[in-house]
Amino acid sequence: MSGQEKTKQYLRARKLKATPIRVELMQLFKDNGAALPYSDIQKNLSSYDRVTLYRTINALIDNGIVHKASTSGDEVYYALCSPECSNQCHHHEHIHFKCTKCNEVSCVQAQQSFEINIPGYQIDELSIEVKGMCKKCLV
Repeated sequence: MSGQEKTKQYLRARKLKATPIRVELMQLFKDNGAALPYSDIQKNLSSYDRVTLYRTINALIDNGIVHKASTSGDEVYYALCSPECSNQCHHHEHIHFKCTKCNEVSCVQAQQSFEINIPGYQIDELSIEVKGMCKKCLV
């Protein structure tokens, strides 16, 4: 079975139509292997308008398939979710590492669990971004 067929099956299993833009966007994430800035998504899927891209990304976020990996600076980065995520809840216990040299954003598995309790507040999401040089740039 081709990668594209697996992507279509995955979308259908999440109760989503396997539209061409959803399949292309998922393939783009899989082929890249790291978080993508919106500008790269837009360049690679230039045949689709800005509104369609945003709606598609938001549909994938709402269904636990994609998450915002970084929002610092001027650009938002998006990445594929882990299989545990669903439309009910995103389960991310990882760190977003942003390379200060090449600007790549990677989801890095944390060595420990992060539990934060702030009395009187409800925490819906915890995002940790670490900046430094990635493995490729250190060489």
